[in-house]
Amino acid sequence: MNLTTELQNTKHNSSLEPAMESLQFVPGVWLNGKYIWLQDTMEKALYDEALVIKVKQEQIHTKINLSSVFVSNHSHITKHIHILGMHHFLNVGQENLTFVSPIENHIIHHANTQVYIVNGHCNQASMKEFTTVPLWNAYTDRIWSSLKKGNLKYQPMAKGPAASIFKMTTSIEPRQTRKMATWTISGASKNELILLEKALLKKHTSIS
Repeated sequence: MNLTTELQNTKHNSSLEPAMESLQFVPGVWLNGKYIWLQDTMEKALYDEALVIKVKQEQIHTKINLSSVFVSNHSHITKHIHILGMHHFLNVGQENLTFVSPIENHIIHHANTQVYIVNGHCNQASMKEFTTVPLWNAYTDRIWSSLKKGNLKYQPMAKGPAASIFKMTTSIEPRQTRKMATWTISGASKNELILLEKALLKKHTSIS
């Protein structure tokens, strides 16, 4: 079943749902023991490392947000980096449950009656790690078990205001650009979201 048909099947349900607060996506990069988050910007140049990061965001449907992060290496040496993806709600008073589902390879956010899944893909990524953290730790060094090595501190579940973070490890050759795609899908049940994700990946084969 294609994405258009899949979404049409859920359209009558979405009209009955209350307005949902969307998950905020914040991309980041770790390199050589340092990291940076791109907050409130779609492009960032790291002049010391000769890297340029650009972000493209699309709302494919009211239930699906797709973001692409492009990291370009303008240096003459290969860069070994972690591309980071953080997701959280802006409403810190909202009662949430955020957890990692290792069997399904997803991050899941529960907020009120809604369920959100977070996933991502990067070509030639050698590692994919997930974690959750209290929101007040999200932009601090407390997300790392080893900042020097770029290892995230693994916490499979967080209650209350929380952020989910994943990382993908990859290498970028000189004059090369690497793309990481991440998506969030919202709905009333996990089964609905998994079905929508399958349709999304079938339609957008470049991110599967």
